[in-house]
Amino acid sequence: MLRLSLATIGALTALLLVPTALGDQPVREPTPPPPGTTFTLSGICSFDVQVTIAVNKEYTLTFSNGAQIITGALVVKLTNLSTNKSTTLNISGPGFTAVGSSQLTLSGSSLIFYFPGDLGPGTPGALLLTRGPVMITFDATTGALIAIDRTSASATDVCKVLS
Repeated sequence: MLRLSLATIGALTALLLVPTALGDQPVREPTPPPPGTTFTLSGICSFDVQVTIAVNKEYTLTFSNGAQIITGALVVKLTNLSTNKSTTLNISGPGFTAVGSSQLTLSGSSLIFYFPGDLGPGTPGALLLTRGPVMITFDATTGALIAIDRTSASATDVCKVLS
C-alpha cells in the first residue's frame, strides 16, 4: 500500500503548479530617464527649476493582469536657476498603477508638480515633496491632469525650500 505524507502530497502539488506560476511572472523593465538627464520646470515656482536625475535605479514590474509597480532608487537634484540654490531629494516612491488606468497611486516619498490652472482656473502651480499616499487622476482620453488627492500625505513646498 502506498502511503504518502501530507508533506509529500504538498511537494508534489507545488511541483505541478510551478509551470503555471512561472508563466505569470511579472515583466521587469528599467524606468527612464537615465541618470544625468536634465530638464527645466518653468511656471511652477516664481523661478525656473532645473531638475537633474542624480540616481535612477527604478524599474517597473508589469503583471499579467496589467497592474504595475514602480520601485527602486530615484534621487533628483533641484536647482533654482535664479540663485543656484539647490536641494537633493530621494523620491523613490513606490508608485502603483495599471496599464491603461487613469489613476496613479504614489506612496513613500514622491515629487509632484502641477502648473497654474492644472487643477482648475485660478489654481496655483506647485512643486511638492510628499510623504505618504497620493492619488493622481488623469483624463483617460487626453492624459490631462484631473485631480491630485494628497489629503493623507504630508507635503513640503519645494519652491519655498529653493527660494
